[in-house]
Amino acid sequence: MTTILEVQDEIRKVQGELEELTKRLQEEVPEAERAQLWKEEELLWKEKELLWKEEEQLREKELLLMRSGQNSTALVPDRSGEWIKHMLMPGLTTLPQHDYDLANVLFPEKHGKLPVTRRLYHERLMQKPDVTESFLIEADDSAVPTLLTSVLRVSFGRVVSETYISARIVAFLEDIFELCRSYSPYRFTYQFFFNCNEPTAGSSTKERSRPDTLLTAYECTFLIGEDKLSSLSDAEGDLRAKVRPISTVFYGELQFILGYIAAGSAFQWLSIGKSGVVRRVGPTLDLSTDVDRCQYLLSIGYAYQLIKKMIDSVPEVPGHHAMFTVDIVGDRTLCFFPDRVRKSIKNFDSFCREMMTGLDVILRGYKAGERCPSLPQLMGKTSDDYISRTGTYTVEISPLGHAPILTSEQSIRMMAKNVCEALSVLHEAGLVHRDVRLPNVVQVSQEQFMLIDLETVAASPFRLPEGFEYLREWSIEMLEGSFYTPMSDMYQLGRLLEKEKDVHWMIEISESAVQFIRKLRSKKCTAAMALSDPWLSDPVL
Repeated sequence: MTTILEVQDEIRKVQGELEELTKRLQEEVPEAERAQLWKEEELLWKEKELLWKEEEQLREKELLLMRSGQNSTALVPDRSGEWIKHMLMPGLTTLPQHDYDLANVLFPEKHGKLPVTRRLYHERLMQKPDVTESFLIEADDSAVPTLLTSVLRVSFGRVVSETYISARIVAFLEDIFELCRSYSPYRFTYQFFFNCNEPTAGSSTKERSRPDTLLTAYECTFLIGEDKLSSLSDAEGDLRAKVRPISTVFYGELQFILGYIAAGSAFQWLSIGKSGVVRRVGPTLDLSTDVDRCQYLLSIGYAYQLIKKMIDSVPEVPGHHAMFTVDIVGDRTLCFFPDRVRKSIKNFDSFCREMMTGLDVILRGYKAGERCPSLPQLMGKTSDDYISRTGTYTVEISPLGHAPILTSEQSIRMMAKNVCEALSVLHEAGLVHRDVRLPNVVQVSQEQFMLIDLETVAASPFRLPEGFEYLREWSIEMLEGSFYTPMSDMYQLGRLLEKEKDVHWMIEISESAVQFIRKLRSKKCTAAMALSDPWLSDPVL
């Protein structure tokens, strides 16, 4: 069976032939011979690309074996848990607060060493003794040394595309993070998203709205990266255009998240501050050189430990979605950005027929809520072109929110008040929401809630069409005859409060709160009347 080392030997051989061809092409040769040399160069590049793919497949297989507790190359007990300690910092007690502190964490003066197999260690000791003694330590054939040996043997070669750069960065990040998760004491669950970039909605240009690389954990984004073929400056410019200030609602007092930029064989760590300011951290690394490759691999291990510390410092926020991630349910897609959410609905005509609404009514709802903090705000649109040629509806709304955290009567009262404010605005505009449920209420700050999903609105009063009798039977208590009215929205709110009081809150509420819920369910209390109720209007319970 072909091994990773054998494939890497073949890659080096092909690389040597390519270098000889390059030298030959720089000389003066007859046109006929030059044409033949170009053909040979093209064939060698194709062969090298096939070898790269084979190498990646073998590396993935090695990782799978490692995760299952096996090791295809080790015939001795696996000492990976012992070896990995050599490449990690002894302990990170506090998070760095400044860029120079972060640089010292990623590139400490007393850095660790990379455990590698005896064969590679002695090869490198003969070739570059200073680098070997500074950055490598002789180990056995356990999983950690074996994989690190494979990583160090990877050749960058000539960079021919952005995809090639991404593939190499992906391999390095994934491999080191997987080793740390499998064998270090600093374990946490994370997700990597690579090549996740996409065209900005509604744009026919190559403008992109999401970074190339994301690392998320516990519904927060802790690492973003941008790869470019041209230059680090171009990559940095693209990344700066995509980041925004870090929300304290989700990140608490965390001062920064990590970023990186890569171009060609160059790599640079970044600090993305709480205010959204992007700064370069530590030296720019040339991953085609042995010294910088070792520094880079060690810095990934330190970054893994750093992110674990970040996770421990952020608040637990249920129902939050990590920045730049996507949630797809049926024809509906939600893309979460640092300052907004993009909502897309395929087959929008079918959606409108099913929901018995229309674009004009939905946009009336967003227009009515422009000055209401309890309703989502449209953003990112300069025209009324909300439907694409393929029939997909797309809007961008702000602000970001998360599932409500209701731990006291005060938080219950605040949620009820904000929902009533939202309903009051919609009802005054001649609209009904028709879907007042807890999943459609989000918390956007410590004391602010918002009623979302305006794609359910209809003109008031909304009459249930013939053929939908089953809905009338299902919601008979909510409707007034065949009509859904503003009172129906208020009834839904009352039912929401009653249900959550009994099932989820598990806290005692005052008699005035109980009386308020009864008013809502009686369908005799408008939103304006509800806002004047003592339970909502009194500043003190």
